[in-house]
Amino acid sequence: MSMSQNNGQMISEVNVTPMVDIMLVLMIVFMVSAPMIEKENKDKRAVEMDLPVTKENANRIDPETTDKFILTIDKNLKVRAGETLLVDCSSKKDLPEKDRFESCFETLGEKLGKNEKLKEQGELFLLADTEIPYGFVVGAMAKIKRAGIGKIGMITNPEYLEESKGKK
Repeated sequence: MSMSQNNGQMISEVNVTPMVDIMLVLMIVFMVSAPMIEKENKDKRAVEMDLPVTKENANRIDPETTDKFILTIDKNLKVRAGETLLVDCSSKKDLPEKDRFESCFETLGEKLGKNEKLKEQGELFLLADTEIPYGFVVGAMAKIKRAGIGKIGMITNPEYLEESKGKK
């Protein structure tokens, strides 16, 4: 606080200049040190992320050669694990009720919960046809999670899979 005279009267005011100087110095220190902190603790701040499969992405899974558990949903709502048919919901596809697929999801959950290979791996890859209802895929994924499978991967762009089959 400084005291000065103005026409014979004392004026008391707060001098904020030193406080602003300190704040600017602290801001510069933090701006310089933040990138260094991130580099030192890079492994602690990393986020694990699986990117979707595209033509340019090298992280591909070939359903024919992998030993991973792949759940396939075709356009007729038939759910298969490899060649084994788990659930056939084709008769319920055109029904108007919101909960028309619940019995299919229950059956799917029961069968996946009993699968030893799936329990051992703890992960599942889902290949769904692009023409099926969105709600069916989401419901199936929810039931997969409830069955105790912690990691679900999506095999995207089945069109690329079809193109690669034609080229072989």
